Amino acid sequence: MVNHRTDRKLNGQQRGVTPTLGGTMRTSHGPRAAVMSVTTALTLATLPAALPATLHAQGETTLRGTVYSEGGTPLSGAQMRFSAPLRNVAPAASDEAGAFIFARVPAGPVWLVGRRIGYRPDSVLITVPASGEIRPAVTLRRLPQSLAAVEVNGRREMTGAMAGFYHRQQTGAGGRFFTLAEIDRRNASNMTDLLRGLPGIRIESRGMMNYVRVRNSRCAPLVWLDGQALYAGEVDLDAFDPRSFEGIEVYSGPATVPVEFQGNQRMSSACGTIVLWSRRGEPRPKRPKKNEPTPLERIAKLMDEGKAFVHTDVDRVAFPDSGMLVKPVYPDSLFEEMTGGRVIAEFVVDTNGKAIMDTFSAITYTHRLFVEPVRRAVREQQFQPAYRKNGFVMQVMHLPFDFFPDSTARRRR
Repeated sequence: MVNHRTDRKLNGQQRGVTPTLGGTMRTSHGPRAAVMSVTTALTLATLPAALPATLHAQGETTLRGTVYSEGGTPLSGAQMRFSAPLRNVAPAASDEAGAFIFARVPAGPVWLVGRRIGYRPDSVLITVPASGEIRPAVTLRRLPQSLAAVEVNGRREMTGAMAGFYHRQQTGAGGRFFTLAEIDRRNASNMTDLLRGLPGIRIESRGMMNYVRVRNSRCAPLVWLDGQALYAGEVDLDAFDPRSFEGIEVYSGPATVPVEFQGNQRMSSACGTIVLWSRRGEPRPKRPKKNEPTPLERIAKLMDEGKAFVHTDVDRVAFPDSGMLVKPVYPDSLFEEMTGGRVIAEFVVDTNGKAIMDTFSAITYTHRLFVEPVRRAVREQQFQPAYRKNGFVMQVMHLPFDFFPDSTARRRR
């Protein structure tokens, strides 16, 4: 049997609920603490014993539960424990899938409690059987915040170097476009292998080099790298690793080349044009080392040391600089499938208005492919730092990102 109880405030005490042997419950209302330390909020300092140990029958069970946000998506980083300490059962935390596990839980009725920064606590009354497994679910609801979600409407509002690439792709410019996802999927060892087989493109091998030619022309195509034309002669395309590019455009004739890539009197686009866009240099998220603190643990340490605060403890909350708003790039496959979704990112904004990326995590998301574009956007975004008392302070931020598919956009050519 599973019953739910939701606490209305973050506090250090609960209502004492004592199941009786007959299966009924007696509820008493005890005092509520006005202030709770961060460590208490994260690790659930021992609560008053609500369930006498004598109620536990013999036998032990494995408890495999899941924590969800109010939207039904898994929630990571929730701290889970029992209201009354159980012998040899340590607290647990939910992973990226919202999953947590307790082994060797004694049989009998127990209150399972979940808490997380930025969410209201929730308690679930569970009757643990003498053997086997039980799979409870806990739902935590976000505390109200005034911070609006960042809306990503397809690729209509993109900024940065790749905005032009996706605009030309969607408006039907007469070229062949390779997105980052397609480059990775093809896994070509060199550029000529990537281009081999394209209509109007032929690869000529002379000695140790491969040369790209367009249709029946004998001259080399004009190559552009990150908006700059390479006029110094024929470019050895195989000197580049295809995986170093975020986008590639190939135009097989002068009539299809956009005006910004048509060259000059020294070298024209009559022999075709290839436009290369370098992959941006954001480091991929590091694999955590053994015993390395998690982002949530780093946040807890900053808060315990009085260096970072939640939004309710500052006079003015941190917020993205709307004049320099960086929006994530809609992932290619999800854009093609017209799949929408949401990510709630958690991170600390420092006093200079930059996100501390060691504290970044996606605490809930509808699809994993949305997470990396959000990470990139948060890294580049400038924020207005939080203000408390007489100066700027670090603040824990929960920033939602909503992805809406664009039904009017042209799909991949």
